[in-house]
Amino acid sequence: MFVVRSICAFVTISPSDVADLLSSDDLEQTKLFSLLSKVSEGLLKLKEVVEKEGYVVQTVRIATNTFTEYLDLSTPETTLAQVNKIDAILEKLEIHFFNLGPCLTPSQTSTYVPLLLAGRSRISMSSIVHACDLSHASASAAAIISLSKQTSDGINNFRYCMQSSTSLPGAPFFPAAHAANLLENGGRDNIRVAIGLENGKLANAGLAKCETMHDIGTKFRDFYKSAVSPVVRSVAGAVKNMAGWEYIGLDSSLNPSLDEGGSVASAIEGCSWVNGGIGGTGVIGTAAAITTCIQDLGLMKTGYCGIMLPVCEDRRLSEIQDGGRCKASYDVSHLMNVSSVCGVGVDTVPLPCDVEEDDVRGVILDVAGLAERWNKPLSVRMFPVPGKRKGERTEFDSPYLCNTKVFEL
Repeated sequence: MFVVRSICAFVTISPSDVADLLSSDDLEQTKLFSLLSKVSEGLLKLKEVVEKEGYVVQTVRIATNTFTEYLDLSTPETTLAQVNKIDAILEKLEIHFFNLGPCLTPSQTSTYVPLLLAGRSRISMSSIVHACDLSHASASAAAIISLSKQTSDGINNFRYCMQSSTSLPGAPFFPAAHAANLLENGGRDNIRVAIGLENGKLANAGLAKCETMHDIGTKFRDFYKSAVSPVVRSVAGAVKNMAGWEYIGLDSSLNPSLDEGGSVASAIEGCSWVNGGIGGTGVIGTAAAITTCIQDLGLMKTGYCGIMLPVCEDRRLSEIQDGGRCKASYDVSHLMNVSSVCGVGVDTVPLPCDVEEDDVRGVILDVAGLAERWNKPLSVRMFPVPGKRKGERTEFDSPYLCNTKVFEL
């Protein structure tokens, strides 16, 4: 009923790990190649262990501390040259998901997000924006608009998000994933591992067992824990036998798939006490009950541990936006309201090509404010779509996204 979306390794990289990148003619002789090769081999072993237990593992991923701690930032050209070398290493090692970690300041976001994500499908990154930080929210909004213009469909924003300052290291979902920074890591060089699921079908099956909201904390909780515990034990047990590796937990978030029956929105709508569909009444109360449940499974947890409602990754959400059958519609404000009791924020929302930077900034400020007020990790990932206006349909050609009508902020 679910697949493992991500087995993610969190690696804290130091300047010495990349010091020989630019001077070496043989990437396989560099310290970084050796480190990433070790991490990749370990992840593939974990994947094999989990698959032997009968589970499907979609991806293995690597997330680092903020790149500003280990790359040479003396000039943008120097930084870019190092990232090009890293990208070449990733290609050699067949690593398809690699996160450079977050930008911490407005100038870092303005300079490096458009520069480092252009033309690099393996690399993701984010920006950590504090509540009331108008300057960084503006820089993040400008980066979103800049990224949207790098391709004909604006897809580069798939690999960038703003995340709140409450976001902690250890969330296995990209693009927010990042490792502890050098100071936080205290000199330790452990490779930490977390897992995230694609479990929309599991959510539908579990919530179908609930006759009342009270059943979420009993029937749904027991069903969900029983289903995911074996894969948690499998990963945690395997990691325990890997020297220098540490298991840090499950991100128990409800996360949709694009498969038939994989919509989390549909699972919520199926609850008898929800009126009017995903944009109607009862949704926020249900989301709050589910979030309380999946944060109290008695399993080691990490990351968001909430309900994910990414518009272009959930077929029911995209159907409603397309004008499909639903008594109530929803908008970005509704998504933020739901995020106040769960997660992940405002995710994969398509916007008009001429959206104003100030409007994007406003959403970022709202989400950052919610996150800090309630001390919960939230993020923003939005797609201004080249050539598309409000109400026109997107034309993404991606195995990870479905198409829907463009929103208006």
